[in-house]
Amino acid sequence: MNRSSTPDTIELELKLGLRDCDPSRVSKVLHSVLDQAIPSQTELLQNAYFDCAGLLHRSGVAIRTRSINESHEMTVKIREPDEGGLSQRREWNFSIDSPHLDYARLESLDLPVSVVPLIQERSLEVVFQNAFERTDWHVTRDNCDVMMSLDLGSVQVGDRESRVSELELELLSGDVDQLTALGCEISDRLPAFMGVISKAERGDRLIRDANPMKDPTPDTREHWLHWLSRALDPLSGPAPDEAVRALEAIGDQQAISLYRDSLRRGELPSGLARWMIGKSLEPTNAAS
Repeated sequence: MNRSSTPDTIELELKLGLRDCDPSRVSKVLHSVLDQAIPSQTELLQNAYFDCAGLLHRSGVAIRTRSINESHEMTVKIREPDEGGLSQRREWNFSIDSPHLDYARLESLDLPVSVVPLIQERSLEVVFQNAFERTDWHVTRDNCDVMMSLDLGSVQVGDRESRVSELELELLSGDVDQLTALGCEISDRLPAFMGVISKAERGDRLIRDANPMKDPTPDTREHWLHWLSRALDPLSGPAPDEAVRALEAIGDQQAISLYRDSLRRGELPSGLARWMIGKSLEPTNAAS
């Protein structure tokens, strides 16, 4: 396989949905967890996502261009099966001269058969855009190298938009258990929940005007956990009654006792994100 068709990386990250958090607050929490100040860097990112009648999204592929000042890059991601609250994606990144697709590069990639004709026929077009401020912290602890990114902004489709407020912890190297532990410690100090909605899904739902709470009713505990996450997201309102419904369907009596009243009031109680992450990883831990 030639180098251009080989993913640059398998992206492995943990995502937290946040409320009422800015970079200063996250920096203070990170300082309290690590007992040291971690420098940060903030940049404005402008992204355009491409598709054709939703075919890319349904195939698990996201293609975007990103502009930071006068620099541009093209990124291609392919969803892999998630391990609980951890999302995995094959990812390619290319520097480009302008915020337009480089079809020659796309043709060199090992993409799903279903999307190849879209590339060959030059059928992709911008379907939604987002702009957000990203603040990065490079964290190293216990031989674990993590890039932590706070994204604040919105995804826009026509006159519809969805607010983005999320903290992503991407494992650069090291032990995934350390990544999870760091994410849980940080989440305990912030109004947070386990995030599952990608920016690509957020844009797709805006295009289709598809409220997550109108999806088919979940039939497994894992799907109820994802329902709970989507019920807490701004894209759903949020929807406190649906959050309580999901919590009760999961059936963890201790969690129901701890979190139900707060969720009913529309709050994000301390410990909720840690519980969601731990619950999502139970099948993975049992298998190992």
